[in-house]
Amino acid sequence: MYGAGVALKNRAYDRGWLRQARLPCPVISVGNLSLGGTGKTACVEYLAAKLTRQGLRVCVLSRGYGGRSRRPYWLMERDGQLLVNGEPIASPDGLPDEPQLLARRVCGVPVVVGARREQTGLMACEELHAEAVILDDGFQHRRVFRALDVVLVNARMPLGGGALFPRGPMREPLESLARAHAIVITKADQSLELVAALQERLRAVNPSAVIATAVHEPDALQDWATGAPVALERLAGSRVALLSSIGDPEGVEQTVRGLDAAVASHAAFPDHYRYRAPEWERILRHAAASGAETLVTTEKDAVRLEPFRRAVDSPAAVDTSSPARIVPARSQLPVWVLSVRMRFLNGEEQLNDRLVRVGAR
Repeated sequence: MYGAGVALKNRAYDRGWLRQARLPCPVISVGNLSLGGTGKTACVEYLAAKLTRQGLRVCVLSRGYGGRSRRPYWLMERDGQLLVNGEPIASPDGLPDEPQLLARRVCGVPVVVGARREQTGLMACEELHAEAVILDDGFQHRRVFRALDVVLVNARMPLGGGALFPRGPMREPLESLARAHAIVITKADQSLELVAALQERLRAVNPSAVIATAVHEPDALQDWATGAPVALERLAGSRVALLSSIGDPEGVEQTVRGLDAAVASHAAFPDHYRYRAPEWERILRHAAASGAETLVTTEKDAVRLEPFRRAVDSPAAVDTSSPARIVPARSQLPVWVLSVRMRFLNGEEQLNDRLVRVGAR
């Protein structure tokens, strides 16, 4: 039933039975075929930086999964302060995690949040004067016309794609890549033996697309409690516990092991998971019991753990009804936040040529 619905929707757009909304500025979509785990955030950050260096005013459109607001709004970080609709906020509680992370990573670029992307796109163009818009997680959202469709494929994806949701992880069949303008095989270093065969398979599906390969490499390490930078070399030879609630927990493990750390345990939760205080305490206790010297987590998880960090800094200000009411002492176990960035192995020049042409429209 799910596959039939996807096929019917795509046919309706392909044949013009459903019309696409056109925004006043070019739209670059970043998406994937599977349910998470391909590294879209790092790709959006890369594209936003490239377009900004072209001299364009850029906005990112995010659906804002898990947010509470029904009205569109925009986030931006300025001088270390998160702004909502241009105004500083006391607490980011209730804001979805991915837009927060994007706003912090793509500093100075507004992230417009709302379920209807044609509405948030107009808001970006008319109110924020965007000259280019990046549609985060937009491959299946065909309501908005895009000038460039960038689709990310995890290097570990089977050559045939795999079963459709709910039997498998695929949002669409592999053949849907025929409408992509650029395909990026991400985390290529984690499955080098499969990359060449996957490139051939993708080229057979879409001979005209740019096909690039990229890795997500460690970018920085930060002390969660203090915000102080930590040298990545500190992980080498150390015993760590991992905490993640992202689409590709195995990728986190491989990244940390690639820094010569020994993984003592890994608490892996579903994507977008909202931690509560008792779970946070159990995670720290289990990490300490495993013999880990520190707990390492992702940037996206750090956003969701923010209420606990603020409560440590100012316990008197914590609402006793909030999930952060029980807070372990900061000294129990150091917590470090690992960030990654996208680095292309090949195909970057061809992708940048496409971006330049889009930006010149």
